[in-house]
Amino acid sequence: MRTLHLILIAVIVTAIVSSVEAVLGNYENALLHERKLSEESQLSSRALALKSVIDRNFNLMASLEAYVNSDFLKGKSDIEVLNYMSSLYTGIQGSALNVLIAPGGIVKYVYPLEGNESIMNRDLLHDPRGNVQAQVARALNSKGMTIDGPFRLIQGKDGVVARKAFYHDGEFWGLISVGLDVQQLMVDAGVKGKDNGALQVAIRKPGEPAFYGDDRIFQMKPMFATITFSDNVWELAALPQQSALQHVSQQIRFIRSSYISVLVLGLLFYLYIVRQRIQLSRIVRERTQELLLANEELTAMNEELTVGEQELQESTRRLQVSEQKLTYMAYHDMLTGIYNRTHFQTRLQEQMELQQERGGLLAVLFFDLDNFKIVNDSHGHHIGDLLLQQVVNRIQQAELPYHTFARFGGDEFVMLFTAFDHVQDIRQVCERLLDLFKAPCLIANRSFFINLSIGIAEYPHGGTTAQCILKNADIAMYIAKKESSGSYIFFNRQMESNTLSKLEMGNHLRQAMTRNELEIVYQPQVDCEQGRIVGVEALLRWKHPTKGYISPAEFIPLAEEMGLIIPIGEWVLRSACAQMEAWHKQMGISVALSVNLSVRQLHDERLVDKVRLILEETGLEPRFLEMEITENVAMKDEQLDVLRELRSLGIAISVDDFGTKYSSLSYLKRFPVTKIKLDQSFVRGVHTDAKDRAMVKAIISVANYFQLNIIAEGVETEEQASFLVENGCKQIQGYYFYRPMFAEDMLLVLRQSLRSKLAFMEVAAAEGQA
Repeated sequence: MRTLHLILIAVIVTAIVSSVEAVLGNYENALLHERKLSEESQLSSRALALKSVIDRNFNLMASLEAYVNSDFLKGKSDIEVLNYMSSLYTGIQGSALNVLIAPGGIVKYVYPLEGNESIMNRDLLHDPRGNVQAQVARALNSKGMTIDGPFRLIQGKDGVVARKAFYHDGEFWGLISVGLDVQQLMVDAGVKGKDNGALQVAIRKPGEPAFYGDDRIFQMKPMFATITFSDNVWELAALPQQSALQHVSQQIRFIRSSYISVLVLGLLFYLYIVRQRIQLSRIVRERTQELLLANEELTAMNEELTVGEQELQESTRRLQVSEQKLTYMAYHDMLTGIYNRTHFQTRLQEQMELQQERGGLLAVLFFDLDNFKIVNDSHGHHIGDLLLQQVVNRIQQAELPYHTFARFGGDEFVMLFTAFDHVQDIRQVCERLLDLFKAPCLIANRSFFINLSIGIAEYPHGGTTAQCILKNADIAMYIAKKESSGSYIFFNRQMESNTLSKLEMGNHLRQAMTRNELEIVYQPQVDCEQGRIVGVEALLRWKHPTKGYISPAEFIPLAEEMGLIIPIGEWVLRSACAQMEAWHKQMGISVALSVNLSVRQLHDERLVDKVRLILEETGLEPRFLEMEITENVAMKDEQLDVLRELRSLGIAISVDDFGTKYSSLSYLKRFPVTKIKLDQSFVRGVHTDAKDRAMVKAIISVANYFQLNIIAEGVETEEQASFLVENGCKQIQGYYFYRPMFAEDMLLVLRQSLRSKLAFMEVAAAEGQA
């Protein structure tokens, strides 16, 4: 019986070994084939990149040719020619070593001059180098662009040179040339550098030794690729890195040793199972206890707390003036020299009393400079002060018919008008005031374009006291600034009512966080192709104690205007990240969190540090966080660095309401966007408006072209969802699947099946098979 068991075991082991060896052989061949395909793809990619970089740099020749052909530099100074060559060289930002123009064959213009001094005034027609003479001869004969190289340049670098001869009225005029640095060319094309470590690459001209890499590679049965440009052909050869092949062999050896070890252990276990049963049970129990203790220690080690940092800033002001200067300062603004608030209020009160006796008209213009804070923040207060002084000088030189002109503080100014007969006279003054700043203000060799927002209050319709008329003019200015930059508006009583209501709401909003009136709801995002929830968007709600829920469209802009959006946004991000991490631990799911990010928050210099700190505090991995930037304000390049830093943390970036406001395709090129969000205004009309359908398809096509994810919001019907999925938008957010809900309701939703809501997918699949 024992012999029979041994024979049976031997047969089984032999069969297993034979089968596994056959599978291992196939697996090894597959790995080697896959490695070869990958390396051939890498070599082709390097070749295409190298040709693209060469063509892009030699495009300088076309621009230089057009410039010379225009009038053969007649009437152009040396500085003009060099400036044009500088703009060409700087604009390409490529591998160009220099560009030059040689009238009569003598090098007269070279850019950049630094590092190229040795070729100035060089006679190319009589250059002692044989290859240069040959190339010049080809250029003279062909009258087209000729390329020579790589060869050792006079500058001490290996380079490739393109030349072209020019003829004016049938006579030889001169040469233009562009030189490329071979080493920089390889770096720009990705052939040389840290990203090219997987291949051993060599490059040569046919029949010549390699000018880049080891020439022996061409003799070792390498992979080949060629690139052709103008009258030149380059051959690229590459060998796979031996470590990759060794890795495949090590992997096969590891698998083989592993399964043999398993077989041996299994055989030993079978032979000694009876004798060692008691001992094995004891060992298993002891090992299990050890693992439980180790698991508890690891859990305790993962609970860490981080301590935030607080920054304190102190500022001091000194004010020591003489008795005469105190008198002056009491009625004048020390920066601009015009009257100050105190003097203006005195003059206004006097004129109001005078006009009351005469029954005349009076008007106050209250205006400030739009976006003046940005000038101070980006260029410093010194530049801001100079700008204020220039604004005052320009207004004084215009000789406007004002009675009193004063600075109220900061960038706020007021004018008092008494000598006018009709409101139209004030409108004309406002138009003249706006026209004064159509031309930029020049300060420290910089141009600053200034817009004014003007509010006008008339006496007695706009107020019967000095304080009232100034307040109402200020309110009108605020409305003008909000409606359109560079505009003016007259005060009316409805403005006062709206301002009071807004002020009341703002006061309540300041206390909303401390009173726990702000709430966060979550709306699931469904991937129809996967048939599951892949993300949730955190949405802010405000439950007012007397007015109930207030629309985010009302209080979010107010929070941005009051600067409250930064602490509120930080609270939302921290709370939502903590909730998402809790769901991950509780349910073991991989669901992403989407949080809105306002442009006001992007101006916060500590935004990236705050986000990093919140992720560390909550334990949420950055790959599960997505931040949505909205289009309600045109984005500027200064936000680019902030978005790049967020993206470098592993956080996804999406554009909300794409296609409705300020977005452009340049966003997708310049900003590190990973997803675009299709606005619900397009979704609503997909079954009634052909233009909406075309727009949706176009945006989906753009997303696919830029290799971006796309999600549609505001999807309310099965027909809308079916249309979107059918046209390539797989991710859906909207009432068709789920409304926004509180965190406790999300637990039930995450466990629910979506099969009934995705029935249209099965119908579409069946129709496709039919």
